[in-house]
Amino acid sequence: MALHLIKLAVGIENVAHLRERQRQRLAEQSANGNKPRLRILTRNMPRRADEIVGQGGSLFWVVKGHVLVRQAITGIEPVTHGEGKRRCAIYLDPKLIGLRSRRSRPFQGWRYLETDRAPVDLAAGGLDDETEVPPEMAAELREMGLL
Repeated sequence: MALHLIKLAVGIENVAHLRERQRQRLAEQSANGNKPRLRILTRNMPRRADEIVGQGGSLFWVVKGHVLVRQAITGIEPVTHGEGKRRCAIYLDPKLIGLRSRRSRPFQGWRYLETDRAPVDLAAGGLDDETEVPPEMAAELREMGLL
């Protein structure tokens, strides 16, 4: 069974904003002559990285207090960043997978997320971006029993 990570998307307003920021980062890497590879840097290396990478692990993003989307984790490795500071690079597949929205309390850094506690993916072939109910609204409707 895969192990996942969950992280707050700080400064991100919605899934479209996350998608745009990630596109910008990939474009910047290409413009600088680097191979475009989506990654996040964290201070700490997950001790259970072998249970995440190659096992189907994903990074679940919390946007404005709701777990809304996930991305497959393609690699985790230690890197040296900036002025020799050691960091952990978590590499992500660029494809965003929508989730059935679930509230999440704020926390710092990332946390492990067991598969049985992870939000479920939205049904394949679901609504497209233009007709989809905003995730925040869907979460509120679900809490009221209307969805």
